[in-house]
Amino acid sequence: MTAVDTAVRVLLWSTTTDGTAAAPSPPEGELTDPQDLAVPPPDVGAAVVGLAVRTAARLRLDALASGERRPVGVGALLLAAAVGGRDRAGLAAETVRAVPPARSLWDVLAHHAVVAPALPHVTDPALAGRLRAASPLTGLLDRPDPVGESDAELLLEDRLLTHPQGRRLITTVYCEAPASPAQALWRGRLLDQLRMNERELVIDVYEAALLRHTAAHLALIRRARIGLAAPPDLDAARPVARWWAALARLERSHRHLLRARSGIGKEYLAGVRLYRQVERLEARGGSPA
Repeated sequence: MTAVDTAVRVLLWSTTTDGTAAAPSPPEGELTDPQDLAVPPPDVGAAVVGLAVRTAARLRLDALASGERRPVGVGALLLAAAVGGRDRAGLAAETVRAVPPARSLWDVLAHHAVVAPALPHVTDPALAGRLRAASPLTGLLDRPDPVGESDAELLLEDRLLTHPQGRRLITTVYCEAPASPAQALWRGRLLDQLRMNERELVIDVYEAALLRHTAAHLALIRRARIGLAAPPDLDAARPVARWWAALARLERSHRHLLRARSGIGKEYLAGVRLYRQVERLEARGGSPA
């Protein structure tokens, strides 16, 4: 089995998986003749294009992507091969190193379609980090590898925030209760970053969170507050609190904008109180007194 064969099997898996940790693992295979990945057969190239098109439709970015005239490159194929060869982490990492930057939106979509569902099944942290760094959309929507943070932020600012579909995607994804502390810290930082120039979008995210995911967010807040009993576990509470930082600061500076939103009820105050409690504890060096 060649690297192209392995990549094709993973591409097919990417079109059928639901992207959860409980889903079947990606196929595994050999990485022989890796040079053939640079010039794949026409039908393989067409499969990568089809994957990108389906991903645009699934994320409802089709109108945004329709304006992209640059073609899909071979990056997604290389990433698929690396995922399939993950049992040989060193060789798989070398394959990821050969991935060119995602220059077109089609590249961005194709990379995400391969990397996002595969990450729960990649056990080697270094390889997982390289895969994240090669997929800016995965980094943006989940959390990036530190190397890929700037690419994720650039994608947000230059592409997604310039189109209604991109803004809607950010609202839809970011309003969910964070799935991990790292994700909460990343999303909280970006929301706070956007607070100055994209205030309405940030409020949209919090309003959607309180309308669609109230119970999940309140459960995270309750667990965080329980952990702040003496002695306080700031490391556990901080990510949840940081997710609410932008809203807590808007509540101080633009409370009238929050009151104008019918979907923002009193539930948001639990998040604001948690953020301020963590803020006070941090100022005291972690001491509750």
